[in-house]
Amino acid sequence: MADQKQKIYPKGIRVFPPRAGAPDFVKGKIVIVPNDLVAWLKENPGYLNETEKYGKQLSLDLLDGRDGLYVVVNDYKPASNSASDATDDLPF
Repeated sequence: MADQKQKIYPKGIRVFPPRAGAPDFVKGKIVIVPNDLVAWLKENPGYLNETEKYGKQLSLDLLDGRDGLYVVVNDYKPASNSASDATDDLPF
């Protein structure tokens, strides 16, 4: 576990447990404070991914921890292999 990366918590996004008496399918409540989130994104543009379909986006993981649900940035970036590189060493 020494290789475990530090978790990145975006500002402006808070997760709360479901209210008392909520049905089982309600897992929690997410509150977004736009000014805080936009300011954090401006300070941390490297966490945005660019996609053809949606443009820039922030990828988040919703995790269940000791103190309940929380959100962290998913900063996974696949290795940049082109499709032709991936098929060059196939035996057929």
